[in-house]
Amino acid sequence: VKMNSERLPDAIKNANGPDKENMPLQLGSGKVTGTVVRGLTRLWSVDTERECQCEAAAFFAAYSLGLPCFSFRSNALEAAVLIFESKGEDGDRNVLDPLLSDTGIMKMLIWLMAPVAMESSLHPQLIASDPREARGFLQRLKEKAAIFDAEDLIENILQTGDDQEVEDLLKWAYAEADLLLRENRATVTELTERLISGASTIGDCVSVVEEW
Repeated sequence: VKMNSERLPDAIKNANGPDKENMPLQLGSGKVTGTVVRGLTRLWSVDTERECQCEAAAFFAAYSLGLPCFSFRSNALEAAVLIFESKGEDGDRNVLDPLLSDTGIMKMLIWLMAPVAMESSLHPQLIASDPREARGFLQRLKEKAAIFDAEDLIENILQTGDDQEVEDLLKWAYAEADLLLRENRATVTELTERLISGASTIGDCVSVVEEW
């Protein structure tokens, strides 16, 4: 549609478009748009098979490690709650197996890293899993330790708690999760297929792990 240029003010009629080369932040080049689109891929992409692969990995890791949860979505909040709740009160016979220990925290880190290890082994980009959950878990432990009167325990377990120690813990947990899943790939694959079908219960998943 051609505009009626005679009716346009002179300031508009004679205006020139901006030079793309002189625009800030590389606007007009398509690079900013490309970055935004890649970021939104994680938010908008729905890949049922990939989601089920991560859920199968989380379930298998939790069950194999003996964690008192059947979450298909490992997350920092649930992991931290389980750790502190396992401390309980003195003399409480109904308390969960104590997870507030070196071993307990390592198990939680492996559980949190299991979906990441699974997705990384199958896809070049992480969409369904998030490695920040494991780091967030350690941060929550340090932040909430005083509330649960567990400052000394957490300090002893995490020792210095500096960035390098955290990185070492996360790398170790990832390696252990990756090894666990690779050595049991057939079982995890069957779990994935059951979850994709949409008709599996927790009992069905347990039967796959236990080979009933």
